[in-house]
Amino acid sequence: MELTINKSELTKALSCIQSIVQKKTTMPILSNALISASKEGLNISATDLEIALSAKVPAKISKEGSTTVNAKVLYDVVKELPDAEVTLKLGEGERLEVVCGKSRTRIIGARAEEFPGLPGQGLSPKAKMPSKQLSEIISKTIYSVSMDETRFNLNGVNFEIVDGDKAKSLRLVATDGHRLAMITRPAGNLNFKGSVLVPRKGLLEINKLISEYPSDEIAVGVEDGFIVTEAPGVKLSIRLIDGEFPDYRQVMPKSKGVKATVNGAELAMALKRVSLMVTDKAKGAKLDFSNGTLRISSYSPELGDASEEISVDYKGDTLSVGFNARYILDILTAVNESQRFVLELHGELGPGKIYPESDESCLAIVMPMRLT
Repeated sequence: MELTINKSELTKALSCIQSIVQKKTTMPILSNALISASKEGLNISATDLEIALSAKVPAKISKEGSTTVNAKVLYDVVKELPDAEVTLKLGEGERLEVVCGKSRTRIIGARAEEFPGLPGQGLSPKAKMPSKQLSEIISKTIYSVSMDETRFNLNGVNFEIVDGDKAKSLRLVATDGHRLAMITRPAGNLNFKGSVLVPRKGLLEINKLISEYPSDEIAVGVEDGFIVTEAPGVKLSIRLIDGEFPDYRQVMPKSKGVKATVNGAELAMALKRVSLMVTDKAKGAKLDFSNGTLRISSYSPELGDASEEISVDYKGDTLSVGFNARYILDILTAVNESQRFVLELHGELGPGKIYPESDESCLAIVMPMRLT
């Protein structure tokens, strides 16, 4: 194998696989990148057996062949090279020679035959979706995914196709048991039966792919236990979580609550300041609603107390509710805190529904806290 390649193109492909390759694994080969040179060009692939990514990189191929080398080592070497053409040459003893100008590095590799298959890479996604839309719906739900690995059916975002008034829609839902995020957007020509659970790590990789390989549209497909996304020059396949997502409809409020409308940026800054006085992870904040005013307060016996008042569009009886401040901040940050938000309240112990004033199809449900 021998080829010449642009340094920036090679760096981009190697950067994209860094979070997929396994750093600590009982299979050392999973720390490697599979490098294959053929008439079509250079292909760089990596997998952790749950996620696989394959990137095509334009290159001048002098001699076809393939090998695998440690992905992090190769990336670290290449990114420090000067901006010039890089030559990759496979020598004896499975050593990959990396030459750029007067720089020459030889990395010990392993035979390509030892590399496992790339799960899901044989599938071809047929549906198209605006890249910005896919990135948006992931970003506006992923913050609610549970990080508790024992609750594997909450470790991802639930994708489902729902019937709309005029056309089918794609709905994403995530929950960690204390809060829920949901967004509904046009499905375009994407279609699949039932619902599927996409793991958090895979969703982060989709957003990374969209960022690294920008294009107006991205191909998406769900089949054979995988979700596959493809942009020009790169394909990402993600094994779905084999579990049943809980019935999220049970926690949706059955009736309309009392509404309060507030400036998202003002609410975020007040919550950040008030929660500084709370030491535990729960970050409990008390929200007192009265005509035109929202008073936010917190207290901890170790540090002290804090309170702040902001203007709110609220007309109704005085109402006090306790919420985890971090949960509300996560929502405001993910959705865009510069907007005005509606807080729909269902009493002191009922769930709070939060959504942008301009878009109720993007919402969050937060369970209240009992505060002393």
